[in-house]
Amino acid sequence: MKKVYLIPNRCLGCEECIEACSKEHGWINRNYVLWIDDVYPVQLRCAHCENAPCMRVCPVEAIKVNEMGMVILDEGICIGCGNCVLVCPFGIPKLAEDGKKIVKCDSCYDRVKEGEMPVCVRNCPTLALQYGEIDEYASQKRKNSARLILESGMYLRELITSKEE
Repeated sequence: MKKVYLIPNRCLGCEECIEACSKEHGWINRNYVLWIDDVYPVQLRCAHCENAPCMRVCPVEAIKVNEMGMVILDEGICIGCGNCVLVCPFGIPKLAEDGKKIVKCDSCYDRVKEGEMPVCVRNCPTLALQYGEIDEYASQKRKNSARLILESGMYLRELITSKEE
């Protein structure tokens, strides 16, 4: 299943992801940036958990996993009880401003099924948000690490050999 992944050291906390998400979903925020010690920004959105606690506690089964593996809230069924808000470890489901329903990140399901990326990923200026399979993400991370190790080794070799001469 494809998901949105965060590369933490690239996130500046600019909140372009939040602005894009809000605009895409009728000006209702469905994700946020959490600041750690007022220094380190961490963009948070639904993790689409395999065994989602929000889904398990919904008394009216308004939260379900769709065919793409995304945890989706049916706002037409939701009664706004708030159980999902209480159990989500990421604090993603929120009571809507009208106080009647819950809203949560849906990973831009409608966009993704049309072959597009979620808007948070598309609008991230530093490419801190990536969209894909975990294997693709991990593979790219390994390639980048290998490249950095190789470059460091070559630099150290040049330093050592230049001192020997």
